[in-house]
Amino acid sequence: MRTPDLPHDVFLDIFDAAPVRDLTPGEVIISAGEPATQVFNIVSGVLRVTRTGTDGRRQVLSFLFRDNFVGLTATDNYFFNVEAVTAARVACCPRRQLDLRLGQDPVAERAFLNMMFRVIEDILDVVYSLGQRTAIERLAVFLLYLRHWRRLTDNLANDADPALMEIQVPMSREDIADFLGLKKETVSRSFRDLEDRGLIQRLDTHRIRVESLDGLRQLAGSWDFSSPRRLTGSFTKP
Repeated sequence: MRTPDLPHDVFLDIFDAAPVRDLTPGEVIISAGEPATQVFNIVSGVLRVTRTGTDGRRQVLSFLFRDNFVGLTATDNYFFNVEAVTAARVACCPRRQLDLRLGQDPVAERAFLNMMFRVIEDILDVVYSLGQRTAIERLAVFLLYLRHWRRLTDNLANDADPALMEIQVPMSREDIADFLGLKKETVSRSFRDLEDRGLIQRLDTHRIRVESLDGLRQLAGSWDFSSPRRLTGSFTKP
């Protein structure tokens, strides 16, 4: 039986009176190996979650946007790093306060579980996008991912809103490469290829205009992904 939808941010009221911290680009709020005593809610800006192997290679695991939540682990220590991509503001709360809130309020606990289910779906989408896909297909997926998050953070109910035809790309080409499992040069070449195909127009380093949303979705295989379905229902494969 499907559980009725609950407000996904019920438990986030623990951040209402929480202290906030302003971050500059590159500033770290979580370092791997440190005690996992704090959880954070993103108030504004963009952050990245990374891990670095013993060989020094970095993997960007995800990007965080407004109202995203980060800091939970199943162990006593963080196993990832979180740092600001842009100027950002985060609200900080002790982990024990969240545990207490969820233990006392079944509605908040259920809302928290629903959020975790969505996180798992998003992770599976990312894993799928990095699988049997070419570089240009991965970049198409990534741009639609950014569009999806802009729709959420700007509360744009209409998927056809003209504002969604412009996509902000605040992260560097190196960040994108480390997220998609590509080389930086390949990312730059894939941007050019998308433009040559008439799917996008690069306005500047951090902004692109979508010239053909249907074409971008077809290249990305959007109907195979979970995240947009939660907003628009199932896509129909062309």
